[in-house]
Amino acid sequence: MKKWLIATMACSGLLLASCSSSPEVASTENGRIRQDEFYERMKTEKTQTGQTFGEQVLQQMLLEDVLENAYGDQVTEKDVDAEFEVEAEQYGGTEAFEEMIKSQGMSVEDLKKTIRTSLLVETAVKEHADFSDEEIQKAYDDYTAGSRVAHILVEDEATAKDIIKQLNDGADFGELVKEYSTDTATVPDNGEMDLVPGKTVPEFEEAANALENEGDITQEPVKSDYGYHVIKLIKAGEKGSLEDERDNVIDTLVEEKMADQNYILEVISKLVEDANVQIADDDLKGAMSAYMKPEETEAPAEDGTTEDEDADTGDKDTSDTEDKKSDESKEDSTEEDAE
Repeated sequence: MKKWLIATMACSGLLLASCSSSPEVASTENGRIRQDEFYERMKTEKTQTGQTFGEQVLQQMLLEDVLENAYGDQVTEKDVDAEFEVEAEQYGGTEAFEEMIKSQGMSVEDLKKTIRTSLLVETAVKEHADFSDEEIQKAYDDYTAGSRVAHILVEDEATAKDIIKQLNDGADFGELVKEYSTDTATVPDNGEMDLVPGKTVPEFEEAANALENEGDITQEPVKSDYGYHVIKLIKAGEKGSLEDERDNVIDTLVEEKMADQNYILEVISKLVEDANVQIADDDLKGAMSAYMKPEETEAPAEDGTTEDEDADTGDKDTSDTEDKKSDESKEDSTEEDAE
C-alpha cells in the first residue's frame, strides 16, 4: 500500500519530472526538465515588460505570422540582404558587424529574421499611410537628394585630426583610406558610399550634407558611435522635380511613421483584427492585449445584476403578480357561490 501511494503521488504531480511522459527538454545529474514543466514555467515567469515569457514569445510568433501572411510576398531575400549590408556599413563592414552580432548572443540568421520582420512592418506602414498633398509638398521642400561621399573611419580623435592635416597638405584620400580606415566595407572603393537620407547615423549625415562643393572635406572629426569620421564630398545630390522624387519623398515620410510607435500599433492592430487571431490557452490570452480590443461583456446594473437578469426578474415579477390576481379572483368567486 505504501509503495503504491508513493508511486501514485509521484505520477500525480509531486514527482512529475521522474514519471511524466512529457518529452524531455534538458537534464542534469539531479533530474530532467520535461516539456510540460517548461511550458508551465514559461506561462508564469514574467519579463521586465510585465508579460510572461510565454506571452512574449507567442506575441512575436503571431505577429510574424500575421505580417508574413499579409506582406510576405513583397519582401524578398534580396531586400533583407541589402538592408543587412547597409547596417554592416555603419559598423565598419561585414566582418566587424558579424562579430558584434555574435557578441550579443545572436547569429546572422537571427538578425536577418529580425530585419525581415522590420521590413514587413515598414511595408504595412507604407500601405496604410495616407499622406496629404500638403504633407508630401512639405517633405519635398525639406528633402535632400542623396550624394556620393567617401569617408575614413578611425578609433580616436587624434588620428582623425592628423588625417585632416595630411589631406589639407595634399595627401591622396584613397591612399589614406587604405592606410587608416577601419570600415572594411568601403575600403575597396576608396571609402566611397552613397549617402541615402535616413540610412546613416544622424551625425554622419548632417556633416556630409553640410559639405557644399565636390572635393570638400570635413575640417573637424565627426564623432559617432562607431568612432571618428573624416568625410569627403564626391558628388552632390541633384534634386529632381517633385514627380521625379515622389517615391523618395514618400520613403522619408514612411521613415517618420516608423518612428511613431503609436501609429505602428494602430496599423498592426488592424492587421491582427483582420487575421481573426484566437488564443486557446487562457493563461496566454494577454499575449496580444496590446493589439486586440478587450472582449465586450455586459455591464452590470446598479444592483449587481446584468440587463438580462433584470429582464428575467421583471418577467418573473409580472408573472407572480398575474398569478396572485388570478388566485384572488378565484377566492371571490368561491365566496359568491357560498352565498
